[in-house]
Amino acid sequence: MLTVKNLTYGIEGREILAQVQTHFRKGRMTAIVGPNGSGKSTLLSFLSRDKPSRGNVFLEGRDVADIEAGEYARLVAVLPQQRETIADFFVKDVVVMGRFPYKEGFRDYTEEDRRIAAEAMEQAGVSSMADRRISHMSGGEIQRVMIAKTLAQRSELVLLDEPTNHLDVKYKLALMKTLQDYRGTVVMVLHDLSLAVAYCDDVVVMKKGRIAEQGPTGEILRPDLLEEVFGVPFVRYEHEGRVYLNY
Repeated sequence: MLTVKNLTYGIEGREILAQVQTHFRKGRMTAIVGPNGSGKSTLLSFLSRDKPSRGNVFLEGRDVADIEAGEYARLVAVLPQQRETIADFFVKDVVVMGRFPYKEGFRDYTEEDRRIAAEAMEQAGVSSMADRRISHMSGGEIQRVMIAKTLAQRSELVLLDEPTNHLDVKYKLALMKTLQDYRGTVVMVLHDLSLAVAYCDDVVVMKKGRIAEQGPTGEILRPDLLEEVFGVPFVRYEHEGRVYLNY
């Protein structure tokens, strides 16, 4: 669904991405993993058009640089690591903003938009907060609200940069299950390798701005590769049918 070809990027003489080539398969959930500074978030910023490029990133065969902004917003939902600045709205009003790409001119959100927003709040576990104001919420609660807003967009492709940041363990697991069940393609930057191996279909492992390996998660996240990339020994084991990674 999403293809990257020969993507190179540097700043102030420092190479951040070097000839990156990868493909994210349609209907799959893919984690981009790697040490700090390996280029994960930079790669995602090109996928999300936060950084412009031409001839490097293709969505269903179309150069993303050529897709009109409104159409792109309907096709792709993005949850950045740095939160956007939000006025002191009620939670329910923030979440329904995820439906903005579908609004007609200056018309209000429709009943269908509000129904979809309510469903997204349920998925993200924030329904009980619908009438609370953003200014009265913790970082983890705001993160869940922004996840609900992203889900409300109902896009074919969802891009997330560290979506589990600020979340308690309960909500991390609930989010990963929600994304696993999402009817679309999900690509996320993820630090937690145990979550990646437990929930993601595919993985892209990055090291120093390059793709170290990529493919099905169970085949790629091997202790030998992880030690080479992260510089510490890893132990992989299974318990009750689930794979765990420790270091």
